[in-house]
Amino acid sequence: EGLRMDEAMHPLTMVATGIYGKPLPKQHGAPVRIVVPWKYGYKSIKSIVKMEFIAQQPTTFWETLQPQEYPFESNVDPTVPHPRWSQATERMIDTDDRVKTQLYNGYGNQVARLYKKA
Repeated sequence: EGLRMDEAMHPLTMVATGIYGKPLPKQHGAPVRIVVPWKYGYKSIKSIVKMEFIAQQPTTFWETLQPQEYPFESNVDPTVPHPRWSQATERMIDTDDRVKTQLYNGYGNQVARLYKKA
């Protein structure tokens, strides 16, 4: 997977080594995971064993499999439908209710400037 340098260096981007006070288990991306809360989960890079810094944007694993479904940017944006379903709402796990999806998962005030077109 890959991130731009400004995304990786943003104060909301975290490096996780644990969850709920315990070491990060394999199913959550052990030994180290990068959490990018305004992007879809597959952009929160899991099980990191190596990092590379390159000049050009890479083609990522998911982008290689399904580029129309998993674009490089992959920000949470309810106005951009997935090719097979709407992303305008999401289901709450605890209640099964559907709620409106928030742009950038509600972090718009903090991250929208990263994506302003020049």
